[in-house]
Amino acid sequence: MCENHRFFSYLCYTMLNIENFIDEIIPPSDYQHRDGFSNTQSIDKLDEQEKKLVEDALICRFSTDDPDTLIIDTLLYLRSEKAIPLFYDALQISSSAMIKLIIGTSIYELNKDADMINTCILSVGELEKNRAYYMYNLPTAFYYLAKTHNEKLNLLIGKYVNHKEYLISYNAKRHFRRNP
Repeated sequence: MCENHRFFSYLCYTMLNIENFIDEIIPPSDYQHRDGFSNTQSIDKLDEQEKKLVEDALICRFSTDDPDTLIIDTLLYLRSEKAIPLFYDALQISSSAMIKLIIGTSIYELNKDADMINTCILSVGELEKNRAYYMYNLPTAFYYLAKTHNEKLNLLIGKYVNHKEYLISYNAKRHFRRNP
């Protein structure tokens, strides 16, 4: 009985530490907490077993209704194949073009699903339609598109290199690969 109690205490202690760690690597989703934030150094310090525990905890926190982009990015950084079905579910549910683009690029990076290229292209088209915010959303979109190293998506970024809006043109030039 004493051995079971020790194991249970260790398990509770481990889970509590994982939850505290998750709180550190996934801060509140506001500008004050996330501007310039990166959790990759913290994750890189973990061993493989700890990474699996973090992956499982992030999957438990992932919401298909309102996905947190930092959780998506972190699961991608962990190369989580367990997250792929959740990503597909969130892709079907989401009405946000930016969320669809982020999820689409993440799925593509994890399993090279060619359908995600069209999802990303359609998402950029939706971002373009929303003129009130497109100037701020497209630069972020270029970052995610460029991470895929996909020729079609690179050419899509290239279409914005000479855009009349400086912010869009500048960021397109930063992410466009001239000779991929």
